[in-house]
Amino acid sequence: MASPLHRHQSSLEGVINFSAEPPLETAQRIVAKRRFYRIIEHFETSNNSDSSPYKRPQLVRFTYEYALSEESRDNLLRAFFRAMALSMDDDNQSIEFEELRLIFFDFADHLLDNFFLPLKASTKKTPQPTPTFRSAFGEVQGAAAFVGTPARVSALRGDCLPPQS
Repeated sequence: MASPLHRHQSSLEGVINFSAEPPLETAQRIVAKRRFYRIIEHFETSNNSDSSPYKRPQLVRFTYEYALSEESRDNLLRAFFRAMALSMDDDNQSIEFEELRLIFFDFADHLLDNFFLPLKASTKKTPQPTPTFRSAFGEVQGAAAFVGTPARVSALRGDCLPPQS
């Protein structure tokens, strides 16, 4: 039997708690969303060779968009910008996309490996979060804050994973 940390989870419940942090202020949320979508759109439209079997930018985008509450979206923005080592509220800070490329793809992989697919079927090794993402999520960790549903996870998988031939 798989241990509780290695079974499939339909939410980040018990993994991440962002409730200790207050909601983003409206102006801060607007700037953070604008910067978030600018980064997502860059990686969605760039022709970088990505050997991943799924669309990483789409996974990150839909994880944000499918969040049920504004608080959940704020929390994802916080984790995203901490992982990217970027300011959420400085619209003038330049974004070096080539430097972010690997970090961004690792962030998407972290979401998939540690939330959507806790065990990779193709390997015997248990996926382990990298220190960068462990600390980004760990800074806001605690009791349950997200409540997810299997339907949301299923919809995200359908939108982000290519059809199997």
